[in-house]
Amino acid sequence: MGEVELSCRAYVKMHLHACLFPRCSVNGLLLSSAAPGGAVCVTDCVPLLHSHLSLAPITQLALTQSHAVCSEDSR
Repeated sequence: MGEVELSCRAYVKMHLHACLFPRCSVNGLLLSSAAPGGAVCVTDCVPLLHSHLSLAPITQLALTQSHAVCSEDSR
């Protein structure tokens, strides 16, 4: 298994969202880029849901919107 590097921005975003909603799970996406040598560099994260429920339609909509934003930003 390769190495995973977590950027400060991604770590802080995940931590702050977890602190903001301490009684709920935080579902989201980790945005990464491939680094030389097969390592993965997590550069950012996108919080999607602050709920203990896994709602498929809402999750699908959030993934579609995240894909559109990342495509525009070339992430």
